[in-house]
Parts: sequence; C-alpha cells; structure tokens
Amino acid sequence: MLKITSEAACLTRRLVREGSSPRQGGLRIVLNPVTDSLSMGLAPAPEPADAVVAQDGAMLFLSQPAAQRLENLTLRAEISTTKSVFFLDP
Repeated sequence: MLKITSEAACLTRRLVREGSSPRQGGLRIVLNPVTDSLSMGLAPAPEPADAVVAQDGAMLFLSQPAAQRLENLTLRAEISTTKSVFFLDP
C-alpha cells in the first residue's frame, strides 16, 4: 500500500481544507488508461472500489489501478512559502 510522509499528510489536509471539501473528503488518485498517467484531485468521499489510505488526519482515495501502480511507494511533499509539490519515491 502507498505510504504517506507527515509532510504529504499536512499538504493533503491543507488542500482539502482550502478546497472546501467535506470533513471526510480527501485527495483521489486515478490512473488514466489511455495515457498511463496518474492524476490527483479533490474528492468529497471515496468511490466504492477505492482503496483508502489515512495518515495523520489526511485521506487519500486510490482507484484500484492507481493502488496497484502505487504499491510500495511513498508519497512525500516539499512545502515552502512559494510552492508545494508532491513526489513519489520508491
């Protein structure tokens, strides 16, 4: 399962809060089958088949193809006053 660093959890919580998502909302990661790329967006709740990853109050919802792609990876974030960025590390 995808692991989340404390910085990534902090950024996720902030994005959900600023995006006016419901309290149970989170970030949803999906795999586009045409481009074979991952994308992330705000979601009010997980889809029925989503894997849910929770860390320090942050919620990530992973579509099944995304969960398989992200198996054994770590989501981390770098946060500064000018920008914030997510990264995936092995």
